[in-house]
Amino acid sequence: MKKHLRDLVWLLRGELYGLRLSWFWYLFHMALSPLLYMFLLYLFGGRGRPDVTLFVISGSLSQGLTTASMLTLGQNIGSLKDQNAFEYYAALPISRLTFLLATATRAVLFSLPSFLTILCVGSLALQLPIRLSPFAVPTVLLAGYCMAGLGAFIGFYSPTGQVASLATQVLAGLMITLAPVYLTVEQLPAILRATAAFIPTTYVASALRATLSGQVGPRLWMDLGVLSAVTVTSLWLVARKLDWRAGQG
Repeated sequence: MKKHLRDLVWLLRGELYGLRLSWFWYLFHMALSPLLYMFLLYLFGGRGRPDVTLFVISGSLSQGLTTASMLTLGQNIGSLKDQNAFEYYAALPISRLTFLLATATRAVLFSLPSFLTILCVGSLALQLPIRLSPFAVPTVLLAGYCMAGLGAFIGFYSPTGQVASLATQVLAGLMITLAPVYLTVEQLPAILRATAAFIPTTYVASALRATLSGQVGPRLWMDLGVLSAVTVTSLWLVARKLDWRAGQG
């Protein structure tokens, strides 16, 4: 366990070191689109309606996590496949599990600055009082890992980096627009109400709304359970796909 933790720390340091020159533009890119959606939807129908404003802010946070964790990680892994970079990692004395956890943690850490930016700007500019529950931090981290796991799954199972890039872009848009992220379930067409139960962003947005409003109840536990199941399943499937040296688990 000590060796795995040490390997994880060094892998994360390498990832964060590569971000030192581009962190501003990364933050700008990850926060811009969710912020634009947030303000446009607020102007369209959220002014003077705290319940709608809560959906607008939580939806923008969900979109930010999807973009920063799933989309960017899927594209990054696809790029690494094209460069045959996994042969380099396979030559290191590290396990598949450590590498996957480092990759997913990197995506989650990269998503936090944009998440905090959207949260602060949204709550202040839209004048929505935020009542964070004690489960806010675990919920955000679990949601980030869930989306990162999906991104890793897409990246590893795509045949090329180009396919991974296109697939993550398409799926990220569908997971935001076809789920009750910015809208309530009742506002969706009947067919989308049925399919929304199979889209992870449904549970991401629901969990974020509960923790932002301080309304912790059975629904939150169900959301967290689904997010945990998706995270474990996606990373397990990635571990099966990832070729590694014999004897390295």
